[in-house]
Amino acid sequence: MRYVGVDLAWGNRATTGLATVDGSGELLAVADAVTDEQVLDWLGRWATGPSVIAFDAPLVVTNPKGARECERLVGRYFGRYGVACHPSNTANPSFTDGGRAARLLQIVRRANANVDAIEVYPHPAIIVLFGLRRLLPYKNKPGRSFPELRAAMWQLVGHVEGLARAEVPLRVAGHEGWRAIHRTVEAATRKADLRRVEDRIDAVVCAYIALLTVTRPHTVRTLVGADGGSIVTPVTPAIAELIDGSGGVGGRR
Repeated sequence: MRYVGVDLAWGNRATTGLATVDGSGELLAVADAVTDEQVLDWLGRWATGPSVIAFDAPLVVTNPKGARECERLVGRYFGRYGVACHPSNTANPSFTDGGRAARLLQIVRRANANVDAIEVYPHPAIIVLFGLRRLLPYKNKPGRSFPELRAAMWQLVGHVEGLARAEVPLRVAGHEGWRAIHRTVEAATRKADLRRVEDRIDAVVCAYIALLTVTRPHTVRTLVGADGGSIVTPVTPAIAELIDGSGGVGGRR
């Protein structure tokens, strides 16, 4: 079984991060892509045989406006940590045809019927996996300085490398692609340096969520909306209890 993370850009001009880990948690590949063709070529090499693809992108969008219910549920359970989803709806031209992730997944499944897929979101996972009280400010937003961004991303790199000691290990340090990420963040002198590796880091987190979903399903929950959308996320026992008590959870897709 392979576990693939896709930090998918909504359009064909921004960078998509890609990562694959095996059943033992060993990082097999990490890369960038831009076009649909590049993403599909990479998935054709790494999402072979039984695979779970974890997309950080909407897979089902049917609501005509506002946010999907699963996105609102993320805010309900993780908003206190500074986590919120960007709303997706069919009024957005990116989703009038269902969205890029759904389109790419359909093509991948024509070539490999053994592919399962889930929608994930790295930010709540980062909170839970690393026991944080607030989301690390590693994304470039107005008002965030380069030193702040670099310190947060460096901390995130260390957290991801520390998963080698987790109950479900993720081993990245031995992979040259991850070592390149490590070196880039360590030596960064400007925001553009960090931006080059941000999507790849997110993709590795996505792949790890896929691994947890299969190997430790009790540690994740699926936030399900009546509109058909769903987001899988790791949870703390306390958050799991809240979700289970509200009925905002479904099984693995």
